[in-house]
Amino acid sequence: MFDAEKQLLNSDGAVEKQLRPHHEQLGRATRFRRRTVTVLLSLAALAFVFVAPALLPRAPSTSDTDDLQSSAGGLIDLTRLFFNALSTDHLRTNLEYYTSGTHAAGANKTQAAHTLEYFKKQGIDAEIVEYFPWLNRPLSQRVAVFNSTTHEVLFEALLREDAIPGDPASEDPNNLAPFHAYSADGNVTGQLVYANYGSNDDFNALEQAGISVNDAVVIVRYGKVHSSVKVHAAELAGARGVLIYSDPKDDGYTKGKDYPVGPWRPESSIRRDSVLRHRIHPGDPLTPGYPSTKNSQRIDPDNAVNLCRIPSLPLSYRDALPLLSAIQNHGVAASNISSSWVGGLTSKGIEYWTGPSTLEVNLENRVEYRTVAIQNVVGRIKGWEDPGQAVIIGNHRDAWSSGASDPSSGSAVLLELARVFSELGKLGWRPRRTIILGSWDAAEYGLIGSTEWVEENIDWLRASAVAYVNVGAAVGGNAFAVTASPVFQNLLYAVTKQVPYPHSNETVYDVWLRQSLATSLDADASAKSRPAISPFELNGDTIAFAMHAGISSVDMGFVGSAGAQHSNFDSFKRMVSFVDPDMQLHLAIAQVWGLLAIRLADDPVLDLCTMCYAKDIRHIIRQFEKQMRLRRSASVADSVDMSTAKKLRRLHAAQRQLETNARIVEHDKRHLRSVYGEECQMTGRRRHASCLAL
Repeated sequence: MFDAEKQLLNSDGAVEKQLRPHHEQLGRATRFRRRTVTVLLSLAALAFVFVAPALLPRAPSTSDTDDLQSSAGGLIDLTRLFFNALSTDHLRTNLEYYTSGTHAAGANKTQAAHTLEYFKKQGIDAEIVEYFPWLNRPLSQRVAVFNSTTHEVLFEALLREDAIPGDPASEDPNNLAPFHAYSADGNVTGQLVYANYGSNDDFNALEQAGISVNDAVVIVRYGKVHSSVKVHAAELAGARGVLIYSDPKDDGYTKGKDYPVGPWRPESSIRRDSVLRHRIHPGDPLTPGYPSTKNSQRIDPDNAVNLCRIPSLPLSYRDALPLLSAIQNHGVAASNISSSWVGGLTSKGIEYWTGPSTLEVNLENRVEYRTVAIQNVVGRIKGWEDPGQAVIIGNHRDAWSSGASDPSSGSAVLLELARVFSELGKLGWRPRRTIILGSWDAAEYGLIGSTEWVEENIDWLRASAVAYVNVGAAVGGNAFAVTASPVFQNLLYAVTKQVPYPHSNETVYDVWLRQSLATSLDADASAKSRPAISPFELNGDTIAFAMHAGISSVDMGFVGSAGAQHSNFDSFKRMVSFVDPDMQLHLAIAQVWGLLAIRLADDPVLDLCTMCYAKDIRHIIRQFEKQMRLRRSASVADSVDMSTAKKLRRLHAAQRQLETNARIVEHDKRHLRSVYGEECQMTGRRRHASCLAL
């Protein structure tokens, strides 16, 4: 049996690692783990926790049935009212405001105040909630190639992005220097080694090719795995530092015209990022598992388990070109390892080699760490029947620059939803359950704002939260993408079938389905003819809600042209020039997000598909077993040890129990629907799930 298999099956977080494709991210802190069988058995219980409260609407009363008809005898479709109230003009105005300047974590207090006042103007009860995490800011950076014998400097990276005429965001004097959040302060020198995307598999491939990265400076591409994985994998392999550059094969000129002629990443674009190992635990690294309030006890940074210990910097491909040239004809040709190791700079004369170089590379990363006040803005629309239950919708507000796509498109939509919910309230609508709107700070550093809020409210959230629906980057392209707990499958399909896709006669569901089938590598998915929902791959601000608080969560948005992410070029000018000129994609995601929130807040019987959850778990277990069989067939070890076989039997037994419990929940849902009716046919105020009585 392969060692990797044994490690996976013997670890405390075995199930989570199998459910999560990026298994390189090396597990989670103890508070985020579950033992193999306990996880699946807990899922069975959670199916009842999340669904059962919604399955028990209060008994009908005389007052409930008095308002069956209005004085005019008419019913108004809430969905239509909601759609008609949304405005592309408001969305555009909101986006212009949020992209009017760089607003990094802890440095966007004006925007926090604006968000707060906007909520209050709509009659929404709102507050600013402050936390005090440990954050870094760049002081000075340097990347240089030199001859260690003569000490001659042969190249020094510019480490800056060009100003684009006509795009104020690219010229903002407050734009941050290129750096990585939570990167280690340091000045290191070593030979240069190229490690493709910097995954564990890539470093293993270098080792098998006889290339050592010990004491080297490693250069890798963005993509495939999180930046923290790249840096930590290099650290484990003995590297002194890491440079991460954006290769045009991934999001540059090989995809199309680059900015400002097109939407793709130009040569000077630098993608800032975080290297906090947030899969170990997100949030402030010095207050693991508890909120970073002003007087919270902090641990020593040396004891923080989610920090990388070697310095790193981001690079443009303009700055990467001379570095990659320095390792040409040294080591092993990258194409001899795999064709996937060859990037898009071949058109610039680059031949990708592993190195190590004969020349030395100096990487200097000077950063200052200090405690910084960050500001979440939290609004509440109180439910009329079950105010103790809450549906939370959220978006992070901070950005590395103006952040038009990530996150300001989502922030613009969040404000518009607040306005429209208020307009519906003036017509007499209130949600059955409470709706909470969260504008999180410091997400780019490591999901800080949302995590600290979850940690502070963990008991209440576990008892009362129905769902969390996140839209981080609402509009980055024209392809609809969702990662979600499988329980949302039916709801997501139903909602997207109601939302028109911009500039077409199709719905978002239709386009989502076609795009999913065109890119699917899963024959089963094609046979099912349903859009792809990535289960158990939750990212962004869903992580604390789903992985820590156990709340069923969704993250969604329109993706595609990611050629400016985390750079100065993710601007309002680029958005309205190439991505969403008439704000119709913003309107579509507002319709999806808002309608999903209304359904979750209003439906007396929530259509959460517990059977979908059980079936997805079963599918994942079978996939895991298939992978094991394939690996054993290629190995001299062809037997499963008794311990592994026992654990697999327990997994199957737990999944069967989950499926049994799911059938009970689905049966109860059908019974309740037969009692209370569907949508506009629901008796009394239960009709408010989709209708308003006037």
